[in-house]
Amino acid sequence: MPYIKLLARDEWHRLRDIRLSALHESPHAFLSTYGREQAYNEDQWRAEFTRGEWNIGIIGSRAVSLLGTTHESDTPVHECYLEYLWVSPECRGSGVAFDMLTIILDRLQTSGVRTVFLWVLDGNDTAIRLYKRVGFVSTNHRQPLSADPERSEERMQLDLG
Repeated sequence: MPYIKLLARDEWHRLRDIRLSALHESPHAFLSTYGREQAYNEDQWRAEFTRGEWNIGIIGSRAVSLLGTTHESDTPVHECYLEYLWVSPECRGSGVAFDMLTIILDRLQTSGVRTVFLWVLDGNDTAIRLYKRVGFVSTNHRQPLSADPERSEERMQLDLG
């Protein structure tokens, strides 16, 4: 099981490195692109921490997973979103994603969060199975991607109450 580290704002470079790795390795799994985020400057990376918290999974001295917990501007304080779940290829299928999700969900519940949402891209069946395994259910809300209307995403929800 990886050690799950909550990144501090001053560790923006660690967030940058793992997100760029994720975007390079899995370009179709995210709405952003490697080219867009590679062009971010330090201020833009630091601004990511105003949206929420960023967690990395570490095995040995290597970051092998990423998960963000973010808040939309109109989201109540007891709700949040998960985003950017990524696991390095050599750790996939080993339980790293499940462990990271359960640890972060426990932390969120302890902090008073009662409802967690996420968006999952259509066709990402592995992620959908994982999210269902930890208790997420469909909200039956779908939306097309603005950058690619041929693709869509579905919102899922988990009640921690």
